[in-house]
Amino acid sequence: MDLPCVPWQEHVARKWAGLEPELRERFQSLLELKDVFESGLGLITQDDVKYLQRISAGVHHHHTRKDAEAAAACRERGNASFKSRKYTEAALHYSQGVCLAPQSSVELSLCYANRSAALYHLHRYQEALDDAAEAERNNYPSALAHKLEKRRTQCLARLSSSELRAGQEEGARSGMSPKVTVRFSLEKGRHVVASETIQAGEVILSERPYGLVLVPSSSGSAFGSEHRRCHACLKLMWRPVPCDGCSYARYCTANCKDHAWEEHHRWECPLSAHLTVLGVMSHLALRVALKAGPKSIRHASGAGAEIPPDPSGPVYERVSCLLHHSDRQSASMRFLSAITMATLCLELSEAGRQVDAVRDRAVEDQGWRLLGGAALRHLLQLRCNAQAVVMLEEQGSSDAVVLSSQERRVATAIFPTLSLFNHSCRPNTSLTFGDGGVVTVRASRDVNAGQEVLHCYGPHVGRMAAGERRGLLQEQYFFLCRCEACEEEGAPGISRDGGSGLLCADCHASLASSSVGDLECRSCGFAASRADLAERLRDVRRDLDQAVELLEKGEPGEALALLERSGRCAGATLPHTHELQGRMDDTLARAHATNGNWSRAALHLERSNVGVIARFGSDSVEMARQLAKLAQLHFNAGSRASALSVIPEARRLLSLHCGALCPEVQELQAMEDCLRN
Repeated sequence: MDLPCVPWQEHVARKWAGLEPELRERFQSLLELKDVFESGLGLITQDDVKYLQRISAGVHHHHTRKDAEAAAACRERGNASFKSRKYTEAALHYSQGVCLAPQSSVELSLCYANRSAALYHLHRYQEALDDAAEAERNNYPSALAHKLEKRRTQCLARLSSSELRAGQEEGARSGMSPKVTVRFSLEKGRHVVASETIQAGEVILSERPYGLVLVPSSSGSAFGSEHRRCHACLKLMWRPVPCDGCSYARYCTANCKDHAWEEHHRWECPLSAHLTVLGVMSHLALRVALKAGPKSIRHASGAGAEIPPDPSGPVYERVSCLLHHSDRQSASMRFLSAITMATLCLELSEAGRQVDAVRDRAVEDQGWRLLGGAALRHLLQLRCNAQAVVMLEEQGSSDAVVLSSQERRVATAIFPTLSLFNHSCRPNTSLTFGDGGVVTVRASRDVNAGQEVLHCYGPHVGRMAAGERRGLLQEQYFFLCRCEACEEEGAPGISRDGGSGLLCADCHASLASSSVGDLECRSCGFAASRADLAERLRDVRRDLDQAVELLEKGEPGEALALLERSGRCAGATLPHTHELQGRMDDTLARAHATNGNWSRAALHLERSNVGVIARFGSDSVEMARQLAKLAQLHFNAGSRASALSVIPEARRLLSLHCGALCPEVQELQAMEDCLRN
């Protein structure tokens, strides 16, 4: 759960500790969320509001106000990248300048013009033309107008008629497969069951999120998803359209910008700094309430939150009905949630009085309290019902010799229909996400009639042991997992890894627990301290992280030397099935590929396949992506036969999990066509 920043958590914790005993007991006794919110609202003081304002202004690292000087600094950084011919990096710096620059300022026009030049060199000719037009509309200096005219001529000369913008947009339809039905039982609650056999690869559900919020980058990268993706539809964008009021929100088109403004951003815009401080979950909870509006909230409240709604009924009613488990969450967590939403509600009502458009929604003071109460319900719901939106993103510098792709969480969303699917640590579905955050759920294997359709809430059998999975699920979702995988691992005599997961460095037999609790090799007698080996494993993880950093800095030689030193583990070795050995081989493959040694890179990737199959299965999406990378390495190495032997299976698995039209499948098809021609 994405909690508010630490200073705000500590402030609220001090407030909770300082409550009079009777006030604390009264708060703990409250059962209705409306009463919890009103109690929080009654405990808010002006000091709380001022503290939030102070940390919003000083602690968070996002600039949310327009700032001409900061925009100029971004433009200068872009100029330096441009001179080094790092055009993608330059475009990102100029885009940040566009978002920071005040409206109709000369600085804004200069950032647009410079981004136009970077986009031209990136062969994004239509986008370069659009930026040139924006520069002219924003008081571009007349003395420099000849530069724009020259660039416009160059772009038009390179644009074919088929490349000129058609202005068409794609839409995605939402819906559940007719082969499944929603059922209810006291043991499972609402859940999804196959009413007839579903073949592996069939689409079970396609659904747009009711609300989503981009997750700010925490990696220290200058340009995270919040800089590269549309804040409304999540599309990757080359020329973000900035919000007129703040420097944080940005969109792929004016249509997305206008839609977001009407739906929620006209209220959020003055509070952008607060929302970055209070965390993604608080932000999403408020956004869901704002999108619904007082009328829908009142209707959902009158419908009865405990009555399971019709799955085809009003969307917000289905969102409102999701379980919040308030009675199972700690009193301190409920207090943090109530104080957070109450303080935000007060700030929202003050900001609302300054927004003329508020009159269009007739949100009076009582309306803000209604919105705040609904937002508190959603905040507590999100702990159990939020869905991470993950997409493939390239790692490292965009100008690197080799780009590595990895699935990353780019947003958090709420899907009322997807929330009906129960969890399994070994699910029978795969999830993919597209533009707009649309989730597509496919069967990852055949699902027979009468079987429950299950997806994974996070803890997966391939990534952690049953005890750890069950602990995490109990803590966040309040249930003891009894899925097939957990029951198998919990059976007497069953060990997840058959021992310690380590091999003796001398004879390669498994290391097992000794009578004194350490590790020993029962073949050759070698013994080692469990604590020493655990420390060494931590060192290996640290070395792997450092090696990745070196690769992203363009230092593959240093990365290879570091990885070779980490090959042994204090008298033990890692089997190919060990998660760390898989990471080691993957990183070695990337390092060798960066050096242009494609065959050596392919050898390491093939070794890591053993671990992927052991942990996730030969038909898993993880194996699909592994094979796609291997095909690319063989292709680059000029090994025609090896590439052609891998491509069909990679394409089959990717089509099963991601659909036949996904970009990775199209890339594999293009690769195969090239090899066969």
